[in-house]
Amino acid sequence: MSKLLFYILDYAAILPAAVMCMLPVLKSGRLRTRVLLPLVTAAAAVSSVILGLIRDGLDLDADIPLLIFLIPAAVFYFLAFDIKKNKLWFIFISTIAIFSFGGLSTHFVEAFVDPQIEMLVELAAKWGISLLFLTAEMIFIWRLRWLIENDNINAVWRFIWAVPAIVTAANYYMIPQDTANVRVGRVFQMYIMVELLLVVFYVIVLMMLYRIAKAITDKAESEQNAQLLGLQVAQYENLKKYLDSSARLRHDFVYMAKTAQALADNGETEKLKQLLDEYGERIDANSAPVYYCENTALNAITAYYVSDAQSKGITLTTKLNVAKSIIISDYELCSIVGNILDNAVAAAERVDRPGSEILFVADTKLNGDLYIAVSNPYNGVVREKNGKFSSTKADGHGIGLESVRAIVRKNNGYCNFRYDAKTFYSEIMLRQV
Repeated sequence: MSKLLFYILDYAAILPAAVMCMLPVLKSGRLRTRVLLPLVTAAAAVSSVILGLIRDGLDLDADIPLLIFLIPAAVFYFLAFDIKKNKLWFIFISTIAIFSFGGLSTHFVEAFVDPQIEMLVELAAKWGISLLFLTAEMIFIWRLRWLIENDNINAVWRFIWAVPAIVTAANYYMIPQDTANVRVGRVFQMYIMVELLLVVFYVIVLMMLYRIAKAITDKAESEQNAQLLGLQVAQYENLKKYLDSSARLRHDFVYMAKTAQALADNGETEKLKQLLDEYGERIDANSAPVYYCENTALNAITAYYVSDAQSKGITLTTKLNVAKSIIISDYELCSIVGNILDNAVAAAERVDRPGSEILFVADTKLNGDLYIAVSNPYNGVVREKNGKFSSTKADGHGIGLESVRAIVRKNNGYCNFRYDAKTFYSEIMLRQV
């Protein structure tokens, strides 16, 4: 095998590395998958040839052209996917760590293999180990995707990249200065043991990260469900009170009618008018709980925020046509609606203009798609950077919108947050897969 062809095939491992980077975040691509995959494949093929020519022409160490290539590759990766950069950085560094195992194996192949077939065996070892890790990722991809989509604790993602960085540094440090040393004593056996320990260490860290994120998410979901159950219980109690009161009114009506007849016969007009006024007030006070839509979860949380808005002098107008069964869970629905309405009420409360009104619209289409839209007044202050709203509650918007984005992205949906001089708009579309 010629050296140039070997170099090209050696660098062609960029392709499975790129696949490993993309698989966990493929849903968040700024480009469509049918465009992104061919583009990355072509770029990897061209880059392999260019890197091979540079290494062959300048007789450089294999790692130098690769390190130079990683800079534009990282920039493209960060631009191609709409997800938090610290998560992308973790995946990128993790991929480098995983492929460092295959790269290190080539140095140990040199110590034991006949030079005539050395290149072939090095390629087989490097590609075999790399594809083994890629296969493992594909087997557990749903858990990795869940972790990326649901763990939004910035403090974790800010530092967790250090783990694959340590693995990469350890593998680089283990490159033998002289391959003959590998055959001394138990050096090779120690190499195998250290590599296995590094793999186990990395897998354990990932499992712990997944378990911690799952526990936190389950706790948050339980709290949300408990809150939702509390809202539904409150609605049930209101309905029960209404039914009990209505029964008493119906029961008292017979006596009220007889009394009214007697007063009318005696010509006691003032007392009759007073009796009718009192009965009318009792009827007005016995108003039925408002029914918004068939979906009990949405009905309950809407009733809560309508009441909350009214207590603050804000009108929350609703137009809801949501089916009992929809494409997302009650927890996710209430997380989306709760975050948006919470921000909307907080923003409207700080508007000086009288008669603040929030409009909340939700509808399920015939094909099962769910559409949610909220428009609310705000005080004109919005902190936005690169499409992310980072303002605090005191400024009107920003809290929870990233959580909304994560849920919508997870469910293959679309969300848009925009504003003009006086109104902030939140739009959500969740489509059937």
